[in-house]
Formats: sequence, C-alpha cells, structure tokens
Amino acid sequence: MRLFSKRQWVSATVIASILLVRALGSTATASQPPIATIQRLSAGDRACYVELKDDSGQTSTEFAEFDICEQQLVGKRVRLTYESGNILAEACQGNLDCGKSETVMLISRADVLAPVNAPTKTIQALADGNYRYWNGTTNQSIVSDETLLANGGIVFHFRKQGNNVSGVFSYVDGEAICVEGQANDNTISGRAVQTLQGASVRSAGESFASFGPSKALSVRRGYKVNRQVVRYDSALLNLAGMNRINVGSRTPRGCV
Repeated sequence: MRLFSKRQWVSATVIASILLVRALGSTATASQPPIATIQRLSAGDRACYVELKDDSGQTSTEFAEFDICEQQLVGKRVRLTYESGNILAEACQGNLDCGKSETVMLISRADVLAPVNAPTKTIQALADGNYRYWNGTTNQSIVSDETLLANGGIVFHFRKQGNNVSGVFSYVDGEAICVEGQANDNTISGRAVQTLQGASVRSAGESFASFGPSKALSVRRGYKVNRQVVRYDSALLNLAGMNRINVGSRTPRGCV
C-alpha cells in the first residue's frame, strides 16, 4: 500500500476539488476580501494559512493552496482569487488516516497590484474629516505603526473642517507639536503649541525657525507658558510632497 505525505494528501484533494469547481464555477464568500495586503504566510498541515489586512484595516486569516506559501508575497497588496477545495478536517487534528475532509474556499491565486498612488488633492481641497500624511513611500495600502518606526520621517495627523485644520506634527518616535490654522493650497498657517517637559523656544522673534531637521514646519513668536508648554503665535506648515496614508487608530486632537 502506497503512503502519501501530508502535503501530497492535501494537494491531491485540493486539485480534485479545483477541477470540479472550474467546471461548475466558483466565488468567494462575502467575508473574504478580494483585495488585501498579505501580512504573513504559514504552511500548515491542512493548507497554507494567509494573514490578510484589507483596505479598511480589517484583518483575517484565509486558507490557500500550498504553492501560495512558496511565493514572495508578504507585504504585497494583491488581488485574490478563491476556489472551493477539500482540506483535512479540523477534527482529524493532523491525523491523515482519519479519512475526513471539509470543503472550504481556498485562495488559488494572488496577483500583485501596482502601488496605490495617493490623490493629488491639495489640503485645502480635502473634504471635512480626519487625515494622516507622511513623507515616506510604501507599496502597502495600509501603513502600520511598525512600518513607520522602521522607515522614520515626519507625520501630520489632523482634522479638517472647512479651511480650519488642527492636528499633531511629529517626527516618528520623536518630538511632536500641535499645529492649528487655515489651509491655503498645501500650507497651514496659524499657531503651534508644544507640550514637553523642558521644551525650548525655537524662535522668540519675527524670524522663522525650523521645528527640527525637517523644513516642513517653521515657527516664530514663541514663549514659554510654563515649564512644559511652549506656544508659538505664528507657524507655517508646508505639506507639499507628503503622501496621504490611512488615518490610523487614534483620533486627531486639537491644540490646548
């Protein structure tokens, strides 16, 4: 009697099911995302396990054919094709001799999509809402905190209502300052408030000084309110060249 490896057993049942489904037609369930970014691939006893994050930020784990696990897809935004197939039943607990299987929707293809280009709208032209801009680039539709920490740069996380903008300008894992003012094209003009123990005044006079190494934010007319609050009565923030990314889990806050 010929014995089959776990992969051969599962692959054989998958292939048989795929041939049947291709004759009858197939479709994904409503809960399975057609487009998502692959977070992780893991080959198991039953199938290839694919951890996904869709464009709305929802995560899920789906079954896939084993050859999906052999492709370089982690971190890629892909269009997914699902087909029905049989895998080893969960009740078998890895025992290939139990003779039980179950039918599931398997990812059979994952086509890598081109990077999403952010809209070229100016800040002034944005609809009211919450936004986040970053000076980095990525081919992922969802930029995670881990990606930001790995790449660094500057971020502006803000709320817009009419031409009024209020939010936090920050260096990734570094200093931050609240900025609020009026949007004109891609520039925010108004005031800024930094809350930090021991914060120093960058410019107390009429000359603008950069807030940190980036030239994006310039401040002047600064003074200490107390030991941990510095206020600038004039600030200019230029977001030209920065890229719009997902807004993240935190709600943008206003200046105190």
